[in-house]
Amino acid sequence: MDIDTDRIDDAVLALLLLGLHDGCRAWKGFDWNAMDRLHEKGMISCDTTHTTGPTRRPG
Repeated sequence: MDIDTDRIDDAVLALLLLGLHDGCRAWKGFDWNAMDRLHEKGMISCDTTHTTGPTRRPG
């Protein structure tokens, strides 16, 4: 059986939306591959850094 990554990405995006807080932040406890694909598609604006600590913005 082939894995439909587009459907996985849709589900992850929906879960990110449900966990949205402060207007632009969401809990990022999701698969890094799915997060990378969403970023590449332009569906999320923050680049994933693959860290386990708090996310920091450059600058």
